[in-house]
Amino acid sequence: MTTQGYNAYRTVGTTTADPVTLTTMLYDGALKALRRARMFAEQQETQRYFDETGRAHLIVGELLATLDMEQGGELARNLSAIYVYCMRCIIEASLTDTGKLFEAERHIGRIAGAWRQATDELRAQTASAGAAEAVA
Repeated sequence: MTTQGYNAYRTVGTTTADPVTLTTMLYDGALKALRRARMFAEQQETQRYFDETGRAHLIVGELLATLDMEQGGELARNLSAIYVYCMRCIIEASLTDTGKLFEAERHIGRIAGAWRQATDELRAQTASAGAAEAVA
């Protein structure tokens, strides 16, 4: 697949995806950018390192911006604090301490894992309820 074709496919995927899938894509993108940033730091590819830390920072910022602080309650407040901390880690990593990328990746990875588990369970429950309604 050409790069142009892949970009068109990816654009269609993000514009037609439901909010749950979009959030999953954001987590995946943040983790990928953090891993790539660490790799580029090890390879001393400074520009690519900064590109990936910038990408990770923007994605975590988007996760933060999508929180519903009014209806999300304590969970939204806790996620907000973690996202802000991760953004600070990414900034510190880009300035002085690349080890901070591990810290951000660890937190985002845990949240992403919990998100996947919750959405898998929700989808399974929805499928079971749909099957039960079809039988009835």
